[in-house]
Amino acid sequence: MTSSLLTGLDGYKSQTLTYKSTRDGDIKVDVAYPEATEADSSTVLLHYHGGFLVFGDRFSFLPRWLLNAATSRKWIYVTPDYRLIPETTAQSSLEDAIDAYEWVLNSLPEILGRRIGSVLMAGSSAGGFLALTTAASVSEPPRAVLSIYGMLDAANSRYTTAGTNIFGRPAIETASILADFPQTKDGDGRQVLSAYPLDPANAPTDPRLTLVSALHVDALYPDYFTGVEGLARALAKEGVDAIPQEHRNLFPLAFGDLKKLPRTMLIHGKTDSAVPVELSIQAAEKLRAAGVEVFTEFPDDAEHGFDGQLGNVDLEKTADDGVASTRGLRNAIRFLQDSA
Repeated sequence: MTSSLLTGLDGYKSQTLTYKSTRDGDIKVDVAYPEATEADSSTVLLHYHGGFLVFGDRFSFLPRWLLNAATSRKWIYVTPDYRLIPETTAQSSLEDAIDAYEWVLNSLPEILGRRIGSVLMAGSSAGGFLALTTAASVSEPPRAVLSIYGMLDAANSRYTTAGTNIFGRPAIETASILADFPQTKDGDGRQVLSAYPLDPANAPTDPRLTLVSALHVDALYPDYFTGVEGLARALAKEGVDAIPQEHRNLFPLAFGDLKKLPRTMLIHGKTDSAVPVELSIQAAEKLRAAGVEVFTEFPDDAEHGFDGQLGNVDLEKTADDGVASTRGLRNAIRFLQDSA
C-alpha cells in the first residue's frame, strides 16, 4: 500500500490498493473512508474517471463537489484506474470497471473491516459510459447510477460522421497521429496502460488528447473502441445491426436489458462541445421506455467538464448562485442521498 492522493479529508483515511493484476501490471484503486463509523454498514460511492477511455487516471478530473458530498455523509469514496485504448479496447476498460465494482462488494469489506451497505455508481464523460454499462452488465446492480456528461453511446452519429473536432477546435491532419497510435490488433505486443495522467498545462498538445481529436475528425472512434476495423463506416450505413455480436455488450442502450438498471440520473450541459447532450437525452428516452426511474438535468449553458471549473467546492455550504448547472449538481447530490 502506498500513500493516497485523497489525503487531507477531515476525519478520513485513504489507501491506494490493487484491485486486480494483469499481464501488463497491477491496476490501482484509491479508497477514502471514515476513520470511525457508528453505522452498521457504510454506503460506497464508486466513481469512474473520464478521458474518452484514452487518457486519465483515478485522480484525473476529480469531482471535488462529489467527493465533498460523500465525505460530509461519511460515505466511502472509491476511484479506480482502468485499462485504456488504443493499446487495448473498451472491452478491457469495461472488464476492469466491472471488476472494480465486484471488488467493492467482495473484497473491500474485509480490507476496511466494516460491512458495505448500498453502492452508488457514478462516472464522468467516458466514466459515465462505464458506470451505465457496468450497471447493465452485473447480476447485482448498484443502488443508483449518476452519469455526468456521459459518453453513453459510441454508435451515435457523432462518432460515425467525419470532419468535426472536439471542443470546437479546427479539423487537423490525422495521418501522422494515427500512425503513432494504430488500432490495437491481437498479439501486437504493445504495453497496455491503466493510467495516463493528463497535465492540464500541456493538454492541448498532449499526444493522447490529439489522438482523441483525430478519432473524432476521421470518425474512427467506434473502430478503436471495439477493435473492429471499418465499424464506424458500417454503423453509418447499417445502424447498430452492424455491431458484431461479441461487442454488443458495449452498447447497452441498443442491446442491453435496460429494465434491470437501477434509478438513474443524467446531467449534461446543452452546450457541451466534446460529448453532445443528445447522447444523454436519447439515453433518458430509452431508459424511461424500459421502465427505469430516470432523473435529468440539462442546463442550457454548461460546457464539458463544467463541474471541474468549480474547484474544491462544497455545494451544500455555499449559497445558491442561481446558475442552472450548479443547481443541477445540487440535485445530483440529493438524488444520491435519496438513493443511498
